[in-house]
Amino acid sequence: MRFFTLMMLSLLVAAPAWGTENPTMICPSGIASIGDYQAEVLGKCGEPAVKAQREERRFEKVREGGREKTLSTTVTVDEWTFNFGPREFMQLVLFENGRVKRIESLGYGY
Repeated sequence: MRFFTLMMLSLLVAAPAWGTENPTMICPSGIASIGDYQAEVLGKCGEPAVKAQREERRFEKVREGGREKTLSTTVTVDEWTFNFGPREFMQLVLFENGRVKRIESLGYGY
């Protein structure tokens, strides 16, 4: 009965991990965290299975001298997918301007 209870508890803990955000990612050579640079993540986790890059234009309204003004900036967004094998969840790491912005657990690897 104790084994069954432990198994059910582990399933409940693992179930929400599908597609959820995490502040860290455990890698073969360390722990990658939000705010890390791309070079740090490469050193800790190795090469990702998939890399994609895009540029996003963002707009922000600011008040200057009593007038509203719109500023635009361009942000480089990199998405790296790490595949640690069929017994581990794949991880999606989103970088903005070279630093980790978000880490997301995906389904099991292959």
